[in-house]
Parts: sequence; structure tokens; C-alpha cells
Amino acid sequence: MAAADDPATTGQKTHRYLRLSLVLIVFALLVAVALQSVVVSWEPLTFGWQPLPSISHAFYTPVRDVFVGALIATSVALLALSGRSRATTLLDVCAVFAPLIAIVPTGVVPTAIGVSGIADAVVRDETSCPGPVDCIPVEYIGGAKAGIAVYALVVLAVVITMAVIRAQTRTPNRAAVVVSAIALVTATAMAALAFVPALDDAFPFTFWPVHSIHFVVTLVFFSVFAAVPILYAGGPLDPDETPPTPIQRTIYRWIAGLLIVDLLLLVAAVLFRQVFGETPVVLIGEAVALILFGAFWWVQTFQRWDDVNPPSIVADRRSEP
Repeated sequence: MAAADDPATTGQKTHRYLRLSLVLIVFALLVAVALQSVVVSWEPLTFGWQPLPSISHAFYTPVRDVFVGALIATSVALLALSGRSRATTLLDVCAVFAPLIAIVPTGVVPTAIGVSGIADAVVRDETSCPGPVDCIPVEYIGGAKAGIAVYALVVLAVVITMAVIRAQTRTPNRAAVVVSAIALVTATAMAALAFVPALDDAFPFTFWPVHSIHFVVTLVFFSVFAAVPILYAGGPLDPDETPPTPIQRTIYRWIAGLLIVDLLLLVAAVLFRQVFGETPVVLIGEAVALILFGAFWWVQTFQRWDDVNPPSIVADRRSEP
């Protein structure tokens, strides 16, 4: 069909391609990690086999820009899909945590990786961690703290902006207030852990027993997201949206179930990593989580492809006080 004859509205097209973009973001991230696992050196180009301990360790490799950009793009896309249904509220919460996965890097254990490990630029004598305890090389801590400072200020600006818009348009939204509160609490907590003198000595390894801020925000992101396919497995969330077919509902149930099992595996892999030895369980678990995330958006794209006016952006006045 010619573009001029396409009956889809602007809102319909926007929602179509926002969902599809999330699939392509996952694809780009997996391709980047796969390439980094087989390219020992980019200059000169040298091939080999050097799998990363986890997808999060891409932060310390030449594909760092792809890793960070993919997570920021994911956050923006999830916010753009914002609406008033329960699912879109959960996606907004996911958008709060996605940037932190990129901003606060995972820890490295150079003594367990070796000189030719994650990245030559990281594993140097002057940046080696003392013993087998995870650490972040000193030169990366400043960047993480700067990122958190920007994150906190941007969250504050977004929350204020959206509050003003709701006040001016007189469209109260209880879900938006809840998400704003979660965003402010998260930003405040991250800023405190990064800059309060009594807390920043341990940054970013502050939470027990997992203790890694990076792992905690990653776990929260996927745990909150897991509830979204559970909701859609029960049927449409709005009377005007295209209902999932029986096959799509089954797929949603499988995605949710597999994601929950995968998250439990990731927790076990981090807490008992000595048991797994050199098996890249975390890498496998994160890859599975990303594939399930992308699979959900693939199914969603075509389930709701023909929605005339995406119901998540239509205010439901009946639900307001």
C-alpha cells in the first residue's frame, strides 16, 4: 500500500514502531556482545574466542557506547509508550531503572579474569582489584557518580514538567503520581549512596547480600517487567484494544514464567558463583532475559498493530476522581 493511502493515524504508527524499536534495541545489544566475544582486538582486527562474564561487562569493552545507548533508548521508548493502564504504569517504572543499569557499571574481578580478560584497557596493574572482591576501576567511579548526578536532576526536571502539564491540562493521573514518587525516591537514594560521606565509601557496592547497585537495579527492572506479560496473558487491558489471541496469551504466560525462573537463576548465579566456576551463567541468564524482553515486544507489536487509536494514550475519565 502506498504511504499516502495508509489509513493508520500518527499515534497508531508511533506506537507500532516504538514497540518494534524495542525488539531492534535488544537485537543490537545482543549483536554487540556477540561481536565482542569473538573479536579479541578491533585495532588491528583480530578474531578469537573471549566471551564476556556477563552482558553488563560490555561496559568495559569497545561496545560500551552500544550498551549504554541501548539502555537509554529503552528508557525513552518505554516512557513514550506511557499511558493509564496497569501495564503502561509498570513500563514507566521500568523506564526509571533502565538508565541506572547503564550509569552504574557492574563490578569486575581482574584476578579471576586474567590480563587478557574483559578488556585490555581495564585490566592493568594500576586498576586491579585487591584480591577476588569485585570492584570498579578507579577511573570509572567518577563517571558513574557524574551520571547519577545528571540522572537525579533529569528525574526532578521530568517530574516537575509532567506535574505542570497535568495541572495545566487538568488531567489528574494517580498512576503518574505513583511513578513520579518512585522516580524521586530512586533518584534521591542513588544520589545519597553516591555523595553522602557516610555512604559513598562503599559505592557502588552498597546492598547486602548482593551489594551491587548495578545488579539490584537490573533485577528490579526485569522483575517489574515480568508482571506486564502476566497482565496481558489474562486478556486485553482496555476494552478498545485488540485482544491477544489464544496463542499470544499462551506466549505471554511462557514469557512471564521463563523470565521469573531466569531471574531466580541469576540471583543464584551471583550469590553462589563459586559453585558455577567459569561457566558464564550470568551471561546466559542476562541473554535469556533480553531475548524474552524482545519476544514480548515482538508479539505486542503485531497483537496491537491495527489498534485504531492506541488506548494507552486515551484518558479514561471514568477512573478519575
